[in-house]
Amino acid sequence: MIVRPITATMLLLPFVAILIFGEIVGVVEGFTSVNRQTSPSVSIGIGKEHSNAPSRQCNSCMNLELGEYSIDLERPLGMILEERGEGGNSGVQVQEVLKDESAGSAWKSGRVAPCELLLQINGIDVSSSSFDNVMDILTSPSNKPTTSLVVADGLGQFDMPKNVVQQLKTTDDAFFVDAVAREAVRAIRRDGRLGDLLSVEVIVGAGVTVQDNIMRGMVRFFGIFSTDGVTSYSCNVSATGIRKIGISPNQDDPNQDIEMVSLSCAKDEGLGRTYDLILED
Repeated sequence: MIVRPITATMLLLPFVAILIFGEIVGVVEGFTSVNRQTSPSVSIGIGKEHSNAPSRQCNSCMNLELGEYSIDLERPLGMILEERGEGGNSGVQVQEVLKDESAGSAWKSGRVAPCELLLQINGIDVSSSSFDNVMDILTSPSNKPTTSLVVADGLGQFDMPKNVVQQLKTTDDAFFVDAVAREAVRAIRRDGRLGDLLSVEVIVGAGVTVQDNIMRGMVRFFGIFSTDGVTSYSCNVSATGIRKIGISPNQDDPNQDIEMVSLSCAKDEGLGRTYDLILED
């Protein structure tokens, strides 16, 4: 694999760029990106309340939808980005977050994860921008110490069958289960041992309890993973997250206050194997 600076003759190639000090320090030649665009959204199964819920406002004045958050990152960012597809203006996603904290702020944030999509940079909509346009924005000189991003997990709405929804008492419980599932996805993606978590196929179990001002959400879902960008496999994911009652949510990152207390992934194919990523004390 050859690494060299960008030249005009390379502009027709799919790229992956490493953002270290707010500049492109290398481009991997011959990289073929995998089109991981999300499948059409499906209903979470709780009716119109979900899609018509009040939108949350972020610093960039963009209405946040499910799975989106806003974050300010100091330079260096410490992310590797890639094209979402080969169609040109298909947007950019995070390929890797450099885990060495000295390499950038994305890992230290505890939020940014692989497979997440860039929607805005410093208030500019880049959801359907070309790779080159995104790189131009990210590497342009700035007097600001931080870069403001709006990011999405790319999962769309989750399929939650009616019998699962009936286990939940309120619409708020359904939103909380949704949030716990998304935080589980983030934790799995940042861990990286199982490859890329591409999508959540269906939520097959959910429950919410409240005790001592602590909401506890338990969720089980099937996730589709890939380790090579071509083949995929399924995992049965079980996760538990907690949230303290009475704390106002961060309007720019509504799920930031959720703490994952247990997370296990069981492979379905072959003899199977269970990975315990987080064990409850």
